[in-house]
Amino acid sequence: MAHRILMCSPQYYHAPGALRQWERFIELLRIAADVHIELVDPAPQAPDLVFTANAALVNGDLAIIATPADPAQTIARKVYRGTLARLGFATTFIDGASFAGTADALFDRVRPITYVGYGPHSDRIVTLQLGEFVAARVVPLGLAGPHFAHLDSVLCPLGSGHILVYMPALNPHAQRLLRRTIEPEYLIEISSADAMHYACNAVELDDALIMHHASRGLRDRLLAAGYRVFSTDLGEFIKRGAGAKRLTLRLDDGPAAAGAAA
Repeated sequence: MAHRILMCSPQYYHAPGALRQWERFIELLRIAADVHIELVDPAPQAPDLVFTANAALVNGDLAIIATPADPAQTIARKVYRGTLARLGFATTFIDGASFAGTADALFDRVRPITYVGYGPHSDRIVTLQLGEFVAARVVPLGLAGPHFAHLDSVLCPLGSGHILVYMPALNPHAQRLLRRTIEPEYLIEISSADAMHYACNAVELDDALIMHHASRGLRDRLLAAGYRVFSTDLGEFIKRGAGAKRLTLRLDDGPAAAGAAA
């Protein structure tokens, strides 16, 4: 069955080469796996629509629409909500709190866990409120600083049960919590060099991982975990702190079933 992914052309994302990089990225997605891509109509007033991971957290047929911290992003929110409703999703949102969708909320692929980051773009209270919508334990992870402003920049749960993570970007409490939650052999801790290339901001499609760049050492570890690793230049988006995953939103998403194990 094809993977359903929501994307948006960077038609109004004013960066030289961005459209070419985005088109090559789509080509690579289609080479790596069977994908069906749904498109958001770009809007000149909202160039950041290209970062569709910021649209919502999709849980089955429900889309929990993001509430941006920046009021200027309200146009993007309306466009995303209208698009997801048109695609057949029921929509809701978390009232009274900033929430950055799947940029800060990530489902574990084998454990009944939802990792929720809080920091510049998602409020701490979101980690409590999301529990009302997802049938999975919510693990709150605080971000340590502004450079890696979203959880998906520093953590990537994989279908193999492994977790890609850049630990220094999490606050000390989050680091301890993650180490208590995940078996050590399933943590793949990446280097600062790989983190700067946003290696955790990767798209997983079956046994394929698509990202901007990965070092030889990281590639070897992912190969040992059973993955084919694909890379493509996304430099125009990396400049804005976004990699491959931020350009996509999985429409066939949801938490792992209770009782699953790595």
